[in-house]
Amino acid sequence: MLSQHFDVTKDYFAVLGLHDQACEKTVKLAYRRMARRYHPDVSKMPDATTKFQEISEAYEVLSKHRDAYCREHRRRQNRSSHAGFNQHQSSWQSQQSKTNYQNHRQWQRSPVNGKDRVIAYPLTLRYAIRLLHQGFFYIPGLKVKMKFTRQAFEGKTFRLKGKGYQGLFGGRPGDYLVSFKISQDSLSWKLKGADLYGEVKVPKSLLVPGSKVQFESPVGALTVVIPINYSQNDFIKVHNKGLPSDERGLAGHLYARLIAA
Repeated sequence: MLSQHFDVTKDYFAVLGLHDQACEKTVKLAYRRMARRYHPDVSKMPDATTKFQEISEAYEVLSKHRDAYCREHRRRQNRSSHAGFNQHQSSWQSQQSKTNYQNHRQWQRSPVNGKDRVIAYPLTLRYAIRLLHQGFFYIPGLKVKMKFTRQAFEGKTFRLKGKGYQGLFGGRPGDYLVSFKISQDSLSWKLKGADLYGEVKVPKSLLVPGSKVQFESPVGALTVVIPINYSQNDFIKVHNKGLPSDERGLAGHLYARLIAA
């Protein structure tokens, strides 16, 4: 029998927050919205697994056995509304059932706002500086570019409106909250404000005034000339090779301390 595929006592339309005349397309859209919200892989709700199973069962029945389910469900409702009750009791029960159903429907269809999605991207110092020059960060999951500024180095959380999880029954979508975990120690370099400080090991034979020394830094390969009276306790300043300038300030500088290898 077809009834073995469903529980005739359950209101599968109400589980999906729909009226019993909802078309196939509406049923499918309601299922997808609720599945995204309650899927155990993304939802943090304690009853997410149970809820996901309920809506999956409802969609399975309404997409494959809708006619048989509706016929059996109405037949059961008709039997229960007449058997063993007088006309007054039956009328009262019908009114109560209708009221309870309407209250249930109203609760089911109340707008539910989507949750925010929070994510922190780990970045090396070198790559973060490259993004700062570039001016944007590409988010693969959303296929959008977001502005990348010095605030990313200060721990700012960037908010992308409406890019989080979708709401239900007309509720607004959540936001996408992005922050960056930038490694402040990369290749022995540290960021202080907009300036870069680091130590570079070079052959001792090159630590003489006038010698040119090439080394790798978070901004790429650089070449400096050893100044007269240079000490290994001193820093050689390379102008405008720190963080690039933006609306928040001027370009920083790079300070390199050359240490004999």
